[in-house]
Amino acid sequence: MKRHIITLLTAGVLTVTTVLPCLTQSKPAVNMNQYLFPEFTECIIKSKAGTITREIGNYNTITGKIAFIKDNSIYGITTVKQSDTIILSNRYFIPVGEAFYEVLLNAPIALFIQHESRLIAPGQPVGYGSTSKVSNVDTYSHLTTQSGVYSLEIPPDFEIRYLPVFWIRKDGNMNSFIGKKQFLNIFPEKKKEIGAFIKSGKIKFEDPADMIKLTEYCNNLYAR
Repeated sequence: MKRHIITLLTAGVLTVTTVLPCLTQSKPAVNMNQYLFPEFTECIIKSKAGTITREIGNYNTITGKIAFIKDNSIYGITTVKQSDTIILSNRYFIPVGEAFYEVLLNAPIALFIQHESRLIAPGQPVGYGSTSKVSNVDTYSHLTTQSGVYSLEIPPDFEIRYLPVFWIRKDGNMNSFIGKKQFLNIFPEKKKEIGAFIKSGKIKFEDPADMIKLTEYCNNLYAR
């Protein structure tokens, strides 16, 4: 089992120092605002081959990937497609392309959230839903592994802005959406009913709990 996880991980080069309480691994000496969780904690890795391993990990919202601590270094999964599910803090993440999305609702019409943050240079306006992520990360000091960038050393005058994207999987197709209009476009034959539910329920599209409620309604609607 341990041999399997070694094939998934590749060594990083960042030295880490501070010891986490109750864990044998360490906390990276980097800006933790780039991570989804405030601490690196134990996670469960389920592979497509059926093996289960446990590591100390976190979710990097800038890269969209899972980072692990092992032997005082940060590692990343080299072949994302070999992973089936990663469980972090009792939350489930699945590989989509080269990134990981969190599963918010596992149903015929499924809901996911892509946790994303963007590096915002001083004076650079980037609004909700913008796709103008800083693209040339090589202009900044960062940790590089074979499988990508995992821990950026963020310049102090840069902002890390959290801008998540929701996804609906319907009929086997993944559809991203931001706001009511884009959501309704995913369900053209049920726009009227869903629109009425959004209005009566005062659904907020930035609230994951409301998105789960809305997607559950869509599942019930299509099951009739």
